[in-house]
Amino acid sequence: MYEPLISIIVPVYKVEKYIHRCIESVLHQTYTNWELILVDDGSPDSCGRICDEYAMYHDKIVVIHKINQGVGAARNTGLHRAEGEWIYFLDSDDFIKEDTLEKMITFSNEGSYDIVMAGHSILKSSGKFIPCSDSWNESDDTSTIQKKILLDELPNFSCGKLYKRILWENVYFPVDMLIEDMYINPTLFYRAKHICIHKEALYYYSHENTNSIMRSKEFTTYMLNKYGRFLAWEEHVRIATIHAPELVPICTKYTILAAIKALLVYYGTDKKDARIDESKPLHFLKTHTDNSLPFIKKWQRKLLLSHAEVVVVMGRLYRNAFSLRILFKNIKNILRNK
Repeated sequence: MYEPLISIIVPVYKVEKYIHRCIESVLHQTYTNWELILVDDGSPDSCGRICDEYAMYHDKIVVIHKINQGVGAARNTGLHRAEGEWIYFLDSDDFIKEDTLEKMITFSNEGSYDIVMAGHSILKSSGKFIPCSDSWNESDDTSTIQKKILLDELPNFSCGKLYKRILWENVYFPVDMLIEDMYINPTLFYRAKHICIHKEALYYYSHENTNSIMRSKEFTTYMLNKYGRFLAWEEHVRIATIHAPELVPICTKYTILAAIKALLVYYGTDKKDARIDESKPLHFLKTHTDNSLPFIKKWQRKLLLSHAEVVVVMGRLYRNAFSLRILFKNIKNILRNK
């Protein structure tokens, strides 16, 4: 019977309200050959202590404490420690169904697939579950799946996927950037020889945690998000050049659009961030163009390259629009909770 060891890697940061649920969902798995690697990313709350308490009573739980460097660095730490044949990422405010690992291993067809991708649902702050994968087409057409990942037509997050550990040799998450999943997944998917997709929702993404960086209302986080998306699309162009040359034009177009948005957001604030190198998206815009861009995007590209004073005004408009979206969202939540 095929029962390989699965290394479950969980970065932990400011989730004391949710970490118990996450860990318990692993402890109650019907599949039992796993190790749980909890990487305390310098969390300032009680998360580190909670993780240590679980490890005291469960010998399959490993806890690593480190300074705060972000989710990418935390996952890399977990990868260094992992001993399993398979790697599974789980975020510390999320959780999984009790038969998730059992079904993922079954879907792997005794290891004949290198990546197994299953469906997911979102848990809203209202307590309602929103199914997200019911309309997926189940498939093991590896070439098509790879291209869809490259074009971001399938979810590019790393959580909820089962990866052969061998795919991760000399591959690590980028540090100090957001959208790191989208950046790294094409490399892994093009290393894989066989991939399958199943639409059954086995992973629950929580949208309850206001401390989550991906749901932050901070403009700096929004700025890093847009810059990270540009870097990810730029990497997709590189991967397409090697593995799918016919997709280079569309990946280039998406990278141009991402560069424009990243720069407009960047110029919309006086508060800069050392993690953002504006010269990278500027260089991409200087060296790449696309005649199929909408007129407004062609105009924005031209302004970004030649009229800095106008760009600053446009950037401020972007920031004001962001602030208005947050305001309306807060008002909507207040009215809903009355």
